[in-house]
Amino acid sequence: MNNDQESHLNMQVTTANFCDENPTAVSSLPAYSSNLQIVNVTNQQIQDIATSQGNGTGGITSNKKQLRLNLNASGSDTARKFTSFAKLTDNYTLLGEVSYSESDFKKFTDIEAKDKAQNLFNKAQEHLSELPAYGINEQTQLNLQNNINSFSAVIVAPRMGITNKSQATKQLANLFKTAGIALEKMDAAVEIVKLTEPVFYDGYKSARKVIRKGIAKLAVKGLVTETGDGQPIKGVTVTFNLNGTTEPLKVVSNEGHTELKKTTAAKGGFNIKSLAAGTYKVSFKKMGYAEQVVTVNVNAGEITVVEVKLSKNSD
Repeated sequence: MNNDQESHLNMQVTTANFCDENPTAVSSLPAYSSNLQIVNVTNQQIQDIATSQGNGTGGITSNKKQLRLNLNASGSDTARKFTSFAKLTDNYTLLGEVSYSESDFKKFTDIEAKDKAQNLFNKAQEHLSELPAYGINEQTQLNLQNNINSFSAVIVAPRMGITNKSQATKQLANLFKTAGIALEKMDAAVEIVKLTEPVFYDGYKSARKVIRKGIAKLAVKGLVTETGDGQPIKGVTVTFNLNGTTEPLKVVSNEGHTELKKTTAAKGGFNIKSLAAGTYKVSFKKMGYAEQVVTVNVNAGEITVVEVKLSKNSD
């Protein structure tokens, strides 16, 4: 991927994560869930292809086994439930079309597994109104299609990476276009809750901003003091994590890639010169003080000020 595509992918992932963490705010919005699902699946496909471009087929292969297991599990589960439906309704024509065991899925080739799972999905859609009692519903169908799409991406991506990288480039362009269309529809739906869900609305708008690498600069300025007397605290470890993750961020500096951890200076302050827009969980730790974790929203082109007071541990 080029720098512009990396910036757009970062925005798409940040937006999808933010929406996934706020299901109540978006659950009633028209077509929102289906468009969010498109963004999530497309993001995964883009990341798979990008890994293929950068590392040959190694990155795809390492992920392929798990995605095949996911497909086998959801495909065989749908087949098992669908088989019960066909038997109990005496639909023997359907029974011959959907009767696949978990063992069958393990024996299928990659293409066969994908095609059999897709056939199960399509057949289930035809009978969906009759299937909830058998454990097949819109959510299980969505999960099955998601697994099919994800596995399809890792089947195609290595082959493109080996035979024709230009095809992968075209594939990426199409995927970004697909994600862009879905996001535009989500944008339109979010306007409905501008007044009723103002916190969510502002957070969504912040996540949707594209921060282009090497062009847009952000800054966070922080100050850590003691509760009570307000004295600055030196040596506090400040760790930034993108909301919804547990691993410390990586940032680019002149020295290379470093973990996004800061230590407060003598006057209790710390600065971060560049950080992508988004919502972050920030922890503040120092021996002798109670740890504190706060949520910080970083907006494009703005300096975010973070002021935290730590309390001494009681002996």
